[in-house]
Amino acid sequence: MTRYDRSCYFLVVANTASTRERILGKGLALMSQSGLEGVTLGVLADRVGMSKSGLFAHFRSKEQVQIDLLEHTAEVGAAHIIAPSLNAPEGLPRLRALVRNWFGWAPRAGLPGGCPVAAGLFEFDDVEGPVRNKILEMEAEWRGLLTKTVSGATALGHLRADLDVAQFVWELCGIYLSHHAAQRFLRSPDADRRAQTAFEALIARAVPVSRKRRPQSTRKKPNRKEPR
Repeated sequence: MTRYDRSCYFLVVANTASTRERILGKGLALMSQSGLEGVTLGVLADRVGMSKSGLFAHFRSKEQVQIDLLEHTAEVGAAHIIAPSLNAPEGLPRLRALVRNWFGWAPRAGLPGGCPVAAGLFEFDDVEGPVRNKILEMEAEWRGLLTKTVSGATALGHLRADLDVAQFVWELCGIYLSHHAAQRFLRSPDADRRAQTAFEALIARAVPVSRKRRPQSTRKKPNRKEPR
């Protein structure tokens, strides 16, 4: 292969990658507003400004588009949720950072709608197939990360040694889904505050007794001289 041939080859590859990234970006924005079922080859082609046949050259089916967009969602989510939380110390500080970045992450990532995965849990709850399997895989991986983080906080003594970690993660995911519904469907202005309140209540039940503030009545009072 000559230098000219190599240059042309890499130019084509770069342009293809650039086009694919643009499609994924537009598709993710569409998916965050219209859900996975709202992403069709025709609608996405219009959004990107290319022919349906041109889009077909990158994605061979609607299912493949949806699966690739889910994988792209994971990449964007990791950059905005997981990566920043790694700057926090291990244990409870990192768990707090992870949850803080997780709740309401989609708008902060520049998406015009909500979390596509949260919406997909309901869209595909009864729809068997590769797309549902992909959502299931992603949800399992995410809950696995939460479980590992909570377990780490337990091992460091930040949370109770006898904590039911699986139950903790179950309730935490419930808070997230409730926040998603309140923010996206109900459009509640206090969704963030209520979700944070619920999370703090969950933490309060999970911390060791020694880390909790003692009631006012049990605190040692300063010595005072009795009047003569």
